[in-house]
This record gives sequence, C-alpha cells and structure tokens, in this order.
Amino acid sequence: MRGDYEPDKFTEADVLRELDGAGLKYKQGHRYILSQCPTHEDKHPSVQIYKDDWFVNCHAGCGRYHITKAFPSLREIGREGYTRTATNQRPVRATKDKDTVKYKTFDLMELWEKMPEIPADHYFKNIPIDELNSLGWRYDAEHQRYFIPYFSRSKKSIPFGQWRNLTGQVRFNFWKDAKPTMYGTWNLEPGEKIFLVEGCSDAAVLEHCAVPWIATPSASQPELVKAMAKWCAENDVQLVYAGDRDDAGNKVRDALDDIVAYRVKQPREPYKDWGDMFEAEGLKSVQNWCFAELFPGDPLPWPEIEPGYKSPEQIAAEQEEWNKKTDVEKVQTVFPGAQELKIVGGEKKQLETPPTQSF
Repeated sequence: MRGDYEPDKFTEADVLRELDGAGLKYKQGHRYILSQCPTHEDKHPSVQIYKDDWFVNCHAGCGRYHITKAFPSLREIGREGYTRTATNQRPVRATKDKDTVKYKTFDLMELWEKMPEIPADHYFKNIPIDELNSLGWRYDAEHQRYFIPYFSRSKKSIPFGQWRNLTGQVRFNFWKDAKPTMYGTWNLEPGEKIFLVEGCSDAAVLEHCAVPWIATPSASQPELVKAMAKWCAENDVQLVYAGDRDDAGNKVRDALDDIVAYRVKQPREPYKDWGDMFEAEGLKSVQNWCFAELFPGDPLPWPEIEPGYKSPEQIAAEQEEWNKKTDVEKVQTVFPGAQELKIVGGEKKQLETPPTQSF
C-alpha cells in the first residue's frame, strides 16, 4: 500500500488515456513510458513513468512523484460506482502560444557600467582574462558568476544578458523576461563571412583567435537563428556553421536548413566544441583550422602542425607502444647505451660500461 491510498487499480490503458487526454507526447517502453511531464510545461519528453509502481521521475526539476498526483482521477478507478466512459479523461492542457509571449524592454547598460572587470587571477578555458573583459564580461563576486552583456549592433545599449555561474549545478541563467537576441550582432558585416557557434564560451575562443563569429544563446532558440539567417541572406553575409558536435548543435543546424545555404567548419574531430580544441591544441592550431575556411587558397599563418604537437591519437598510440616495452627497454629508451647488469656466480657483473666523457 502507498501511504494512505488503496493499492492501484488502474491499468496501463487508463494511464495512456490520461496522457492522451492531456495532449502529452509519449513513447512506450518495456519498463516505463517516456513522456512529457504532466505537471509542468514541457517541450520535450523529460519523464519516465514506471509501469511497476506508477511513479514518475522528472528529469527537468519536478523530481519523483506518483502518477496520481498529476491525474487524481486515476484514484477513482475501481471504487464503488465508478464506470469507465469515454468522458472520464482529463481535458487537454492549454499551451502557451509563442506569439503571445510578452517580453519586457531592458537596457542593462547602467548596471553593466557599475560592475567590476574579471580579476586577472581568474582562469577560463585558457582564454586570457583581458579578452573576456574586452568583450564586456564582468564579475559578480557576491554570487560567484560572470555577467555577459548582449550589446546591440551599435553597442549603445544592452537589451539582453546572461549569467555564467562559476558554482552550482546550473551553468547559465538568462535575463528574465528580456527578449533573447543573438550574441555578437556587432560582428555582422554585409558581404563578409562569419562563423555561427553555440554559446558565449566558444564565441570568446574565436574572438581570441581573430575569427569573426556570431553566437546563439542556446540550441533552444531556433526562431532566433532563423531570423538571423534571413538577415544574413538579405545582406549577403556568408554563414559558416561552426556549432558543437552534438544533438544541441544539430538543432542549430536544422534551423539554418530552412532558411539559407551555408558552409560547415566544425572543430576538428574528436573535439566537441572550440573550447575543447583550443585547450588541447592552442591558438595557432585553431587559427589555421578556421583560416583555411575564411581564406581558401591563402598560405596558413603558422606551420600546419606546430613543432612538438601530438594529437590525442598519437599520444594514445605512443602510450600503447611504451606499455609493450620491457623494463630494460624502458630504461634504455631514457638512457641510450645503458647496459643490463647480470648476476654471475653470486656477483654483479656489468657486461659493458658505456664510454664517458669529461667536460
């Protein structure tokens, strides 16, 4: 028995009827039903409804609760006088119309001007702190977070902004009730080529590497990306898709597919994003990789592979070869010419002493 309630008497068909009646998208599995959450506005399926005990596990913040919390009518099933009819279902929930979202108008310039720059002793993905400060990033010491201003194209106002949290589980927060905008609109130049990335961190990497960029706040803003792509098409801006190598990045690319033709230049495999590639290979490598797209046919500014650089694959292969060596071979690799000592007749005898030279 669950708490003060009688054992569940409803069936799987009853639960599916409630989900259908609420207008929720779902997919049946063997052990659970993957569904949109019935207790909060959910764009994508984020809950597992387990069939053995009918508890719901919401991965979007609602936590764990019993299905009857969302659908109290299920408790009535099996009670005296209850009759299953086509009308015993929950009304379809009203959904928000995107066109009716009411945004407020903000100018965060005054707030930004009062905030201090990021201290020089901070570290952020190997990007020089001076670079972040020049982009306008500021530091909120009280809450341990960076403020990232989304300047207008003229840079005379800040209509949107976000926080980059340095502690806690939530990495980003956007300015509540402010209409989202693309990050880096001041970089859009008619007739020029520009890299489209996802998020401010990758934007900061490309800024440091002198690569023109525009960034979407997140992959959940397809309409924003489409509006930007339309402007680029009308103004002869050549877009280069440079998003992450993951599902979120693919959503950004899907938004472009509907609007404009574009080229693709993602971070070199196996890196997921520009931050990973920059931390692993450095500025010159990222510049070479991007400049090959920006200036096709021109000589690269640096050697294609910097002296001493080893790819992750090379490092793994060398480690594997090292592990195959015997202890003697490992010593001889570090000290060429070293000879193995063997015990002969109870005494150590060196087969041969390497020649020495005095200076």
